[in-house]
Amino acid sequence: MNKITAVVLAFCLACLSSSSGWAQTASPPPDLGSADWSVNSPHSLASNPPSDDAVLAFLHEITDGGELFQLGICSSQFADLRHSGNLSLVVSYSDGRNCQLSVIDKTPSGFESYAAPARPGSWEVRDLAGNGQFQLVVATEFTSYLGAMHCVAIWPVIYAWTGKGYTDVSSQYTSYYEQELAALKEQIAAHSEEAQAPAASQTPGSVAHRIPVLITRMSTTESSPASSNGVGAAQVVPAPPPSPSPAASPAVTLTGSLDCAKAEAAKIERFLGIDKDAGMADAIKWADSDNPYQREFAASVLGDIGTPDAVEQLRTLSRDPNRVVAAGANVYLGFAGRGPRLNMIEREEAEPPPAGSPPK
Repeated sequence: MNKITAVVLAFCLACLSSSSGWAQTASPPPDLGSADWSVNSPHSLASNPPSDDAVLAFLHEITDGGELFQLGICSSQFADLRHSGNLSLVVSYSDGRNCQLSVIDKTPSGFESYAAPARPGSWEVRDLAGNGQFQLVVATEFTSYLGAMHCVAIWPVIYAWTGKGYTDVSSQYTSYYEQELAALKEQIAAHSEEAQAPAASQTPGSVAHRIPVLITRMSTTESSPASSNGVGAAQVVPAPPPSPSPAASPAVTLTGSLDCAKAEAAKIERFLGIDKDAGMADAIKWADSDNPYQREFAASVLGDIGTPDAVEQLRTLSRDPNRVVAAGANVYLGFAGRGPRLNMIEREEAEPPPAGSPPK
């Protein structure tokens, strides 16, 4: 019996020792800096995406980020954006509050990094024309961030490599925005039908309660890093169910979400030339609201509309008794009337070291 016990004990100790050895000899993530980024690689990074750990290690290797990337990768994807023979890495990483977006390209002289505008939301790589040419679609806020008290309206900006950088080419893809407009109108109509139904039908599974999730396919994410294991684009994070507390009642949540659906649809109508004054009626209604968050939202929308009538409404809001609303209106007055803004994913000033350089 003692011999059997001794044998079992020895076996257990051997297993523990072996397990400890495995932990100590675990291989580090593969080095993306020296990997083959070519489009036609037999082990394509697009079809065989690396882990988040490998992407994180690569970001540390090519930048002076220090603690910048320590909070983790939100999402990443390799795609043929530049049509140069090499893939590009689209990666969003957490700064503790939001996911910041960058595009990193491997060139003959090393790596180039391009930073997206501040506070981008989710994103996706698409072949919008169906011709094998990929674009980067980034959900971008065009109204002020008001915390949990109101939604933020989103504008999907389409970027493509144009030889000097990743430039806003949204005007080349009107059919994409026509589809977005149709989807938004369906959501608005569904919400209107649900609002007319008896209050008892407002169950958690009803359209009204799903509006915060449906409001845009690419809503801004305010979450901590949500690992995608490097696969695909950033995913929309569904909004939590409305809180029963007075500060975040279902009525406030649903009204804010519907506001954004209407603002987004109207912006597309202006963009497509359907109606240059689209959204004015709603913006005036929001500007006359007793809710200061709706008035601040109205200032954002009016600034985006930018017509003489919209500027006049902004001047009124600039004298609002609420100092925050007035200050916001004054800011948007400074931008109103300048025409559409051309977005650009710009080259970062601090260039990463050439490929193959030793880690910093």
